[in-house]
Amino acid sequence: MARDTFKIEWDGYEYEHKQRSQDWFWAVGVIAVALAVAAVIFNDIIFGILILVSAFSLCLFINRPPEIVHVVLNETGIICGKVFYPFSTLHSFWIDEEHSHQKIFLRSQKLLMPLITVPLGNADAERIQKTLVRFIPEEFHTTPVAEKLLEYLGF
Repeated sequence: MARDTFKIEWDGYEYEHKQRSQDWFWAVGVIAVALAVAAVIFNDIIFGILILVSAFSLCLFINRPPEIVHVVLNETGIICGKVFYPFSTLHSFWIDEEHSHQKIFLRSQKLLMPLITVPLGNADAERIQKTLVRFIPEEFHTTPVAEKLLEYLGF
């Protein structure tokens, strides 16, 4: 029996890029230095150094423009960039169309990565929803609290 094969492809930005002002960088620097000084006061110099290196890395990374990710949906799973997510390891999905940066949430069986976010880009959300529901159930998933907090803080 021949298997019905299909492939839906689209491109999307890996995350929503936000312009940050000089004040944002100053605030991160001041907070990092204050935390590092507090760590040194509590005799934890290594933690203080870790805070400063982390803040510096964050400032370098956050200015980087998002890359375009190529996504492929086929009968075996979803390929996002170079990572393959087979349907056999996914519990459910939800398509978030409320925000300007639309995305698909995939709930995985993996312990370390329970919620996978795939950019929707300019793809037809209705067509993808009708296709995904054939393989995994549709279940409401919301943006994780940590991600909402980071968005609120400007990350």
